[in-house]
Amino acid sequence: MEIREVPTNHSDLLQLVKELDAFFVGKWGQQIAEGYQELHNLSQMAYALICYDNKKPVGCGCYKVIDHQTVEIKRMYVNERYRRQGIATKILNRLEKKAVSEGFVIAELETGKDMQDNILMYQKCGYDLVENYGVFKGDNICICMKKNLK
Repeated sequence: MEIREVPTNHSDLLQLVKELDAFFVGKWGQQIAEGYQELHNLSQMAYALICYDNKKPVGCGCYKVIDHQTVEIKRMYVNERYRRQGIATKILNRLEKKAVSEGFVIAELETGKDMQDNILMYQKCGYDLVENYGVFKGDNICICMKKNLK
C-alpha cells in the first residue's frame, strides 16, 4: 500500500469520491445525500491523499482549511474490500501530519451518527465528540468530533 498526495481534481480521487457519494445515497437516500454535496465540494479542499494498492486507488481523505488554526477532515473513504486493514487510520495520520506541518493545531470532522466503526476509529485516533458546529448544528444525521493536534 502506498499513500500519495494528489491534486483535488485527480481522476482517481474523483472516482473514490463517486463511490463514497453512492454509499451515502444508498444509506440515506438521494435527497438527503444531495443536501450535503456542497459541504463536500473537492474544490474547497486544501490537501488530498489517495491510498493505492498496486496502482489501484482504494482509499482517500482530504482536509479543508477552516481558519488559521483549524482544518476539517473530509471525504474519508476506503473501498469496502479494503476495510479493516488500517488504511483509514494511515490516511488520517498523514492528513494530520501535513496539517501540523502547515501550522494548524486543531482538526475537526463530521460523520454519520450511526456509523459506529467510523466513530470508534476516530476515537482511537484521539478525536472527541463535540457539540455539532456550523451547518451541522441541529443536524440529526451527523455528529461532530475534534482533536487537538499539538
